Amino acid sequence: MNNAIFDLPKTRLCAAVVLAWGYADPLKVENATTALQAELGNGWSSTSAFQFMAGKTAKAALDTADSEEQISLLVAYQLAKLVSHEFGLGAVNKPDHIDRAELIAAISAKH
Repeated sequence: MNNAIFDLPKTRLCAAVVLAWGYADPLKVENATTALQAELGNGWSSTSAFQFMAGKTAKAALDTADSEEQISLLVAYQLAKLVSHEFGLGAVNKPDHIDRAELIAAISAKH
């Protein structure tokens, strides 16, 4: 059974942390991390949010989101991959041409 649809709420929470970090807004990061911990437990941190968001489970889950939401989730996925790769948060490859093409296709489909 594919659990991707059940992982979408977790993916949204982790994406919120990643995107807040991308905006370089400490208050947004703190609020997003607090919401993440409230839903998933105190064992979750901004680091674990990046690690989850850069992985295959989050990617499969974001593919189940509606097309409008997919764009922001794809941005978070790619940012998480880049940061995780650059800071050694896991065995993650940085975003590649396939990732970029997928994001461009999602944006193009919206317009």
